Amino acid sequence: MTRLERRAARLAAPLDAQRPPVNALLLRVAGEEYAAPLAQLLEILPANLTALPRTAPHVAGLQVVRGELLGVLRADVLLTGRAHPPPRPGRVLVTAAGAGTCGLLVDDATDLVWVDDQLQPAPFHSPGVSGLTAAGLAVLDLHRLLHALPAPWRPAP
Repeated sequence: MTRLERRAARLAAPLDAQRPPVNALLLRVAGEEYAAPLAQLLEILPANLTALPRTAPHVAGLQVVRGELLGVLRADVLLTGRAHPPPRPGRVLVTAAGAGTCGLLVDDATDLVWVDDQLQPAPFHSPGVSGLTAAGLAVLDLHRLLHALPAPWRPAP
C-alpha cells in the first residue's frame, strides 16, 4: 500500500465515537465558563495590552499584532455590564468586526469542546449569548456581542 493509499484510508475511516469533533472554545470570563464558536475566531493570543487613558470601561486597550494595532474590548464588561478586576495575564480572542478585526479580553481559554446546534434560549438577557447547551453552558455569539455596543463604540463596518 502506497503512502497516498494509507492516507486516503485514514481520512475515509469513521471518526472515533469517543471523541467528537470540536466546534467551540471553552473560555472563562469573570469566573464564569462560556463557549465561543471556532468559526467566529481568527486567532487566540496572550494578552499584552497597552491601556488607553480616559476610555469607556469596556475598552481594554491596544495590542500590537504583527505590526498592526488591534483594539481590544473587555468581554466581562460587555457580558455583565460591570467592570471586574482585569484578568492577568488573560487571553485575547481575535474576531472579525465589520471590515477589520477586534479583540476580546477574556480571563482564560481552557479547552476545545463540541457544542450541539440545538441551544435552549438563555434565561437572562445578554446580547452576546446565543443560547445554552443542555448542560447549561452559555454559548457566545461574538459578532452580536460586538454589534450590541453603543454606536460610537461599535467597530467600523
